Amino acid sequence: MSELPHDDACCRRIPITARDINGGPDPDRRAPFVITAPGQYALVEDVDWVASDADARAITIASDDVTLDLCGRTLRQVHPPAPRTVADPGARPCRGEVVSGNVGVHVEGRLRIVIENGSVVGIQGVGIVARDCRHVDLRDLSVSRCGGDGVIDTSFLCRNGGIFVMGTQRTQDASNAITFASDIRMLNCVCSENTSRLDGVVTLGALVLFCDNVEVKQCVFNRNANTSARPSGVQFNVVGADFVVCRNVLVEDCEAHDNTSGGEPAGFFAWGENYKFLRCRANRNHTLTGNRACGFNISTTSNLEMIACEADGNYNANPGASADGVRDFSALGFRIGRAVYRALIEDCRAIGNHGVGVNAPAGGFALHSTRQVVLRRCAAVGNRNASGTAEDDGLAAGFIASAPLAAPEGGFVGGEDNAFIDCIADGNTVHRAPLFVQPPAPPVDAGPSRGDPRKGAGFLLEGQKDARIIGCQAANNDGKGIWLRACARALVEGNTLSRNTLYGIEDEAPAGLSAFTGNRAHLNGARHRHNYVGLPAGTPVRKWTLGSRPLPGPSGALDNLSIRLP
Repeated sequence: MSELPHDDACCRRIPITARDINGGPDPDRRAPFVITAPGQYALVEDVDWVASDADARAITIASDDVTLDLCGRTLRQVHPPAPRTVADPGARPCRGEVVSGNVGVHVEGRLRIVIENGSVVGIQGVGIVARDCRHVDLRDLSVSRCGGDGVIDTSFLCRNGGIFVMGTQRTQDASNAITFASDIRMLNCVCSENTSRLDGVVTLGALVLFCDNVEVKQCVFNRNANTSARPSGVQFNVVGADFVVCRNVLVEDCEAHDNTSGGEPAGFFAWGENYKFLRCRANRNHTLTGNRACGFNISTTSNLEMIACEADGNYNANPGASADGVRDFSALGFRIGRAVYRALIEDCRAIGNHGVGVNAPAGGFALHSTRQVVLRRCAAVGNRNASGTAEDDGLAAGFIASAPLAAPEGGFVGGEDNAFIDCIADGNTVHRAPLFVQPPAPPVDAGPSRGDPRKGAGFLLEGQKDARIIGCQAANNDGKGIWLRACARALVEGNTLSRNTLYGIEDEAPAGLSAFTGNRAHLNGARHRHNYVGLPAGTPVRKWTLGSRPLPGPSGALDNLSIRLP
């Protein structure tokens, strides 16, 4: 082992050479280069690292107060060793046959670590791993083409990819207690083109697992991929940036585009408490054979804020998508749920997300088993699906709220107190007609061009209680403008419904009374009576001809207006 001498002059830059990293004369080759003293270390040349075995690490940091400056150079693994495999993984965390993986830079249980300014390329496993550390800065890094035929055990799954920052969960006893890594910053990093073909493995641009007080800013998580159609046992097996069981997380000015999977891809995944996504973008994440694809997937989270984010053109080309027990979606821009409580989603947009699934919806925004989620000034435009027949579940909608997740004590989780305020749903359709047909669009857009408009809507709320749709616009949607199905105590107020092909507002199979006040409906369906369908008896609806004002009535502005041409 090449061990650096202790040096009290901690500010001096200590050089690291290719010979140091490739092991020197020491027979202990699993960690050939170990930093054992505080200080500033500099990579002085590009390194082609040859690992001596399938679990070797190129650089190990085994001291507090270390800065590792790659100085604009590249650490690259070449000639990776054959991975270790097991014929029958059984109950092991690695559900696939590969159970080994290399790491480019590894640090565990340390304080005040900086890794910066360079590239890590082609690691068979994970590029950079920081486990159980506090006060970690990762700056100006590019980590790419990692993953391959290597994995590392990340407590309850095996994963591979770019940058991993993790705490730990104790699973030896029933407590499952978590020790959080904390004070993590990832700034101006690129974690792209990390790929694998392994079954039962999650491939990621970046993983942030069991962490507290996290800032990720101006980072890129594009074109990560796993071609396997056999996911890991959890929902997604490719994610640009994956935040799992974390708290107090800020993700700002980041993008996660073009991540793809034979299974299920997402741009961003988040699970935990106190998240804020600010000006983040997740576009064109897709699958040809999997069950689900989306831009943002936020699950089992409380206290969520998403401001000025976008998710455009995410798609699923699998007609049989989501044929499982909970057919919640096949392709979405924003998937909020299952089980998200207390959220504000503001000034976000979802445009052109699309799929061909007849078993599950495609759309812009979907709330699944959520409570107290508010969407304000959001737009869902041109999201589309092949909806199949009226008996299928293949919906197309701009905004969806449902409660598919069964509660252990009976009934369903969430589905209460959700609100849509000043939102726009325009041109969401069951008619798949792309503007430009070019790869990879043809697998999605081939086949029948029109589904059943009875399965389309601008806003679809199903099984909701105490929902609010206020001041929204639903126009040019293939189907219904606002569609309430089995809802109770909804407030639908001050909305504009125009040129939706079937109905303006439909209240179908209500589970209780709802209030409809101050809405304006114009040119929905084929007839004047299609503006409002199924509203409770006694709901005031004033009918008048466009161009002439109605006479004042006792209910004043609270009337719903049904406007027709002269």
